[in-house]
Amino acid sequence: MERHASERGFALAGAIFALVVIASLIAGAFFAARQEINIGRSSATYEKAFAAAETGLDYTVATWNTATFNSLAVGDSATTSGTVPSSGGSWTAVVVRFNSEVFLVRATGLDPSGAAQRQLATLTRLQRLIMNVNAGLTTRGNLKLGGSSFIDGYDDAPDDWNCPSTSVQKPGVVTKDSASITTSGCNNWSCVQGVPKIQQDPTITDSTFYKYGEVDYNELAQMATLQLPGGQTWTQVQPSDTLQVPSLVQSCKSWDQKNWGEPWRSTGYVAACTGYFPIIHVSGDAQMSNGRGQGILLVDGNLSVQGGFEFYGPVVVRGQFDTQGVGNHFNGGVLAANASLQTSDVLGNATVTYSSCAIDRALSNAVPARQFARRAWADLVQ
Repeated sequence: MERHASERGFALAGAIFALVVIASLIAGAFFAARQEINIGRSSATYEKAFAAAETGLDYTVATWNTATFNSLAVGDSATTSGTVPSSGGSWTAVVVRFNSEVFLVRATGLDPSGAAQRQLATLTRLQRLIMNVNAGLTTRGNLKLGGSSFIDGYDDAPDDWNCPSTSVQKPGVVTKDSASITTSGCNNWSCVQGVPKIQQDPTITDSTFYKYGEVDYNELAQMATLQLPGGQTWTQVQPSDTLQVPSLVQSCKSWDQKNWGEPWRSTGYVAACTGYFPIIHVSGDAQMSNGRGQGILLVDGNLSVQGGFEFYGPVVVRGQFDTQGVGNHFNGGVLAANASLQTSDVLGNATVTYSSCAIDRALSNAVPARQFARRAWADLVQ
């Protein structure tokens, strides 16, 4: 009887122990499930942050801001930011210039809740452009010179551009056939200066006008900062800026179709646009009057300039190049392909001047950057 008394309550203790074990198993299952949920949520936020960083990286490279990024000094940086409409995430990209051609783009992405952050980086390189501008004016077809016009092959730097000094002497005019040039009031080539004044080059071909190192005319046109319709007259082309809030600094209105950069560097100039060298592509004929700009000008058809227009940088015209009136100045070099072999006219008070500095500045500042073909980006784990 004493033995049975000592075992009294054992069933209750066993039941309690079993309940504790079962409760522990249930709690463990709940904990494991919760951990799975948290891992799933963390993975989802990670993916959203990663997608935001990738979006920032791709967007910065695809919409390369030549006005800001190409004007950075070596070692300097610029910051841009944006959002991802599909997920609500956000990104911030920092562009750092390594040397004259290479940039580092580092993008940080945040998921919508701000709980996860990812960072990606890529190296980019400016497209290489080589324009063989070897005269003030290069033409393939007929050419008429006269009036008070002047074509100058002596290398001349734009005022106040701080260009290195040079004594380069190019021909005033290079043409496939010098017999195709006629003059009106330009006796003994008095309206042309260069060494020589007129150079005949029978080897001129399409590549003279349409091949620029790594890219051709069509590829360069696709890179254009400004895509303009043909058949229009462009007047009062001039730089414009806007006050950027909250930083309270002036920024260049690169989205303005009549803003082709600021070639002036003295009184009355728009400082925010001096580093803006757009590629301007006109898909047809173009008429210009009264204005100024810098960069690379591509015209699919004929270019007619009436008066008071200045452009600094290379100009490529697939058709005729006609300039008349007072105050037309082209500083850099003009390539008039004369695809229809019609006559180009340089009359009136027009001036076409060869300038290696204007060409080099345009080529180095107008083109966008592209990612390296291999090892395009890296995940920077934080």
